[in-house]
Amino acid sequence: MIARLLRRRAILAAALLTAVPAQAYYHYVYYSGRTGPFTPIRAQFNLAALPGNTLTFLVADSGPAIYFPNDSFASVLAEVRQAISVWNNVPNSALRLNFGGVESANQPQSTPGVDVIFTDLPPGILGLGSPNLPATPTIVNGPNGPFVAITRSTVILTNNTSLSPGPSYLESYFTTAVHEIGHALGLQHTWTGSAMSQDVIRNTSRARPIDADDIASLSVLYGASNWQSNFGSITGRVTLSGGAPVALASVVAISPNGPAVSALTNPDGSYTISGIPPGSYLVYAHPLPPDAILTNGSGLLPPEDLGGNSFPVSGPFTTQFYPNTQSVSNAGSVPVIAGQVTSGPSFTVAPRSSVSMYDVVTYSALDPSTRTYTYNGSISIPPGFINVNQPQGVMFVNMNAPGGTPTPQSVTMLGVGPAYFVQAFGQPTQVELAFQIPTAAPPGPRHLVFNLNGDVYVLPNGVNLVQKAPPYIDSVAANSDGTATVVAENIAADSRVFFDGVQATGAFNGNSITVTPPPASPGQVATVTIFNSDGQNSMFLQSTNPPTYAYSGSSPAFAAAASAQIQSVTPQAIPAGTSSMIDIFTSGANFAQGQVTVGFGTSDISVTGTWVVAPNHIQVNITAPPNARLGSTELSIVSGYQVITQPFSFQIQPSNSAAIAVATPAVNAITGGNLTPGSYASIFPAYGSQFPGNMAITLNGQPVAIQFNSPTQINFQIPTSTPIGAGTLKLSTSSTSVSIAVEIDSN
Repeated sequence: MIARLLRRRAILAAALLTAVPAQAYYHYVYYSGRTGPFTPIRAQFNLAALPGNTLTFLVADSGPAIYFPNDSFASVLAEVRQAISVWNNVPNSALRLNFGGVESANQPQSTPGVDVIFTDLPPGILGLGSPNLPATPTIVNGPNGPFVAITRSTVILTNNTSLSPGPSYLESYFTTAVHEIGHALGLQHTWTGSAMSQDVIRNTSRARPIDADDIASLSVLYGASNWQSNFGSITGRVTLSGGAPVALASVVAISPNGPAVSALTNPDGSYTISGIPPGSYLVYAHPLPPDAILTNGSGLLPPEDLGGNSFPVSGPFTTQFYPNTQSVSNAGSVPVIAGQVTSGPSFTVAPRSSVSMYDVVTYSALDPSTRTYTYNGSISIPPGFINVNQPQGVMFVNMNAPGGTPTPQSVTMLGVGPAYFVQAFGQPTQVELAFQIPTAAPPGPRHLVFNLNGDVYVLPNGVNLVQKAPPYIDSVAANSDGTATVVAENIAADSRVFFDGVQATGAFNGNSITVTPPPASPGQVATVTIFNSDGQNSMFLQSTNPPTYAYSGSSPAFAAAASAQIQSVTPQAIPAGTSSMIDIFTSGANFAQGQVTVGFGTSDISVTGTWVVAPNHIQVNITAPPNARLGSTELSIVSGYQVITQPFSFQIQPSNSAAIAVATPAVNAITGGNLTPGSYASIFPAYGSQFPGNMAITLNGQPVAIQFNSPTQINFQIPTSTPIGAGTLKLSTSSTSVSIAVEIDSN
């Protein structure tokens, strides 16, 4: 898929669909001037403008117009939620991401956020992602250096899940969503086979949705304090033999049995690769492929100065390993130490008239009868998989280059060795490779190096080593207790079962997994898929006739009514600049703790906690900033396959100086952590306000003695008799009151 960028243009849905976008790479970069030294000024969201450093994603309530059989809006939402969770769980990032439910079109919003919409896409385009960058960039000084603030981003997914990359339960839909969300956060393309690589060379999966390159890229933008102490950096320069700098060369630090992390050179040829895990690396510089920069503007957008003028991009050159060799066996090892910068890996490269090879696709041929990877298999699986327990690892390679591709003189798998058999087929665009791989080789991605007689091409993560065949589902059967038993081959304790796009919880039993299907309406038919941690899944062998599970409605433990509805919302409004607990009652639902997402249709309302009180009753804590856009919003509840919406059911009202603004959650006054019976709790005012005097507090309707009272903090003790679970904390004055939910834990 080709991700797109709209720069200097407001991203409105109508404008976005008619504008000519541009392909992405590593970061969206500005420079303050035309002469060095060149320090990148990257575009990113301003954490100071996000409540709790949290960026909210909202999905258009229209959903796709056309669904593949058994596909649904709930499955689409599940994939988007999981893709958001991938980026939210990057451990070094201070940016938090939140799925905020669905939104109606053209909802005015003040808080930065991301909108996910659906539209028909051009052929070959699987999805689009783009930040809204200002026409006149303003530099903001942040904890990780100066940046240009992104105010909003848009992710566009297919309007027809019968077309690629759908249906939504396929892995390709999920990896597409991960990729486009990365663009929305401020990441552009790399060429390391990671999540942010172009689709043709991407090698990610549900088991490994992002790689070290993606983590490093996000950390450069949003890294938490002192994040670089756990990683090392490499700096150097790329120049031509005459000394001229090479701009926008891709420089990659690659570990023979580990990750690849990259960066692009600045206009003076200098580069810094940050966020590299400690270890020993080979380093190489290579030119961008010709489809990275296109004259019609649909390719890579070069960096700009603050006046909107692009910097020139250097032409093709020979790929070099450090220290200036094309032989991987002669490449030098560069040590990377946590918290330190390794300087010196520089390159002197020779110009070429064209790139020798690019957009290489590896794939394996899978035999559906023997379920093995073999030279005459009828199922093509890209990227390539090799089972190390088979006598010979066979893989095919499709290659691309201007004017035709030369047959490689040799191909080496880093950490394993050379291919011992190479056969070209017809036009020199496809070869068959065979490797003898030790059975003790650990599973995971490996890198390929192609020797091209005067040039080199490196394909990071070009092949996946596995130790068993893909999983295969033999049967899916409903049980009387509401669970389902999935009998399958080639599974393990780390195998995960998905019903359409929703993961089911369960237990591994040797050759089966007993799961609790996610809530759904009677009569719904879900496609069942097993995903293994080695990157293989049951769709490798069963995509043409996948197993399904029909919800009969006979098990009240998981089946819900066909038309669940919202019955009441209390209160139905919140003043801007305050927080509140909201009680929501529904009919026909079957909520379970940890499986429910509530949204209010705007990034100006943040949900800070959700509690399931009963199968049709939930409570949420919400907060709205003082500058929140006033007006009605759309309430949405997502539970399993159920998507319950109610337009215009909630309002943001003008701020009220008499209202009590309390920050959530309440915290343990001693440890700052969980609240327990008998512990002391602290609450603080929100949005820089102050607590009024003479305030009373009740917990679950019982008065609570205040131990410490000031305009900026109140401490009180949780009664020892307080039950475990959600409690209602009410703060009152003689003229107003507000309630928030608090979680009482056992320890």
